[in-house]
Amino acid sequence: MPKIQIDLELCDGCGVCVAFCPAFVLELRNGKVKVANPEACLGIRAKQLCSECRETAETCLGCVACVKSCPTAAIEILET
Repeated sequence: MPKIQIDLELCDGCGVCVAFCPAFVLELRNGKVKVANPEACLGIRAKQLCSECRETAETCLGCVACVKSCPTAAIEILET
């Protein structure tokens, strides 16, 4: 089961990963990328958890599109 880890110090808030995510797991909030719905995203945790969840149940596909598209290498996909 994949988990996303976002290094908020490296994230510059460009939003490229949000645009490339086919499952709409990530969102840009307050200038940083966040996991939009940690519970729906197979238990994914970011270093700073969001406090709001979406109604829909999009899930991380483990496709690594976010990792490949991030220009600052701020995102890692961890296998658990």
